[in-house]
Amino acid sequence: MWKGSNKFVRNSPWNGITASGAIDLRHNSIFELNFVNNEDELYYTFKMIDKSMFSIVVLNKTSYLRERLTWSETTQNWNVYSYVPTDNCDNYGICGAYGNCIITQSPNCQCLEGFKPKSTGYGDWSEGCVRNKALNYSRLDAFIKFNQLKLPDTTNSWVNKSMNLEQCRVKCLENSSCMAYSNLDIRGGGSGCAIWFGDLIDIKHSSNYVQDLFIRMSASELGTKEGPKMKIVVIVTTTAAVAGVLIVGYYIYKSRTNLGNITLFAFTKQSTLSV
Repeated sequence: MWKGSNKFVRNSPWNGITASGAIDLRHNSIFELNFVNNEDELYYTFKMIDKSMFSIVVLNKTSYLRERLTWSETTQNWNVYSYVPTDNCDNYGICGAYGNCIITQSPNCQCLEGFKPKSTGYGDWSEGCVRNKALNYSRLDAFIKFNQLKLPDTTNSWVNKSMNLEQCRVKCLENSSCMAYSNLDIRGGGSGCAIWFGDLIDIKHSSNYVQDLFIRMSASELGTKEGPKMKIVVIVTTTAAVAGVLIVGYYIYKSRTNLGNITLFAFTKQSTLSV
């Protein structure tokens, strides 16, 4: 949906079930959806389940809303069933590249994990976010799984219906411009491949979004996430081992008290273990 020459509102791509959380583009008890996507055309149609009901989609030029209306025989009026934008986060690209719009947060715009604001000005999200750690643009890069996100703008994307998710990952990794990948269809455990090139834009958080998105990251970014867990394991294991040695030493000492003063352990200054 455009406002003049600028993109205003965008639905996510169809994933076999819905368009990533769009209220009027999901299966419901009021109308049936039929989505067509092939080499020649891309469109969807709807028909009412109850043939006595009527529904239309209109653009409200006053409020700049796209509204779906249903006709009520009881009140003899058109009632609003759904509309977009529903909130500030529906505005196209409001948080810039790699920015995640979360309507329950203040400010609404937050950077995705592994990114930081590009601009130092408070509240200025026009430039979006940049990576904490640069990519290697090689097979040394990794992917972090994100969910509950509206999938990014598909203007610069590529799809394949026959690939599985692992083949999709390899395909993305081979192209230095590929920044993310996902299943094309999430039905039946997922199938197909969708990959994104260049900066990821127009991302929104919502619990209604159920599709996983894998975003390209520096492998060192993955290591940072595992670091604290690894340190905890080492500290706990080391502490338990030292405690065990002391307990064993104590019982040996008690059993040999009749042998006089014997040095069982010689402790030196503790060194620091870096993990």
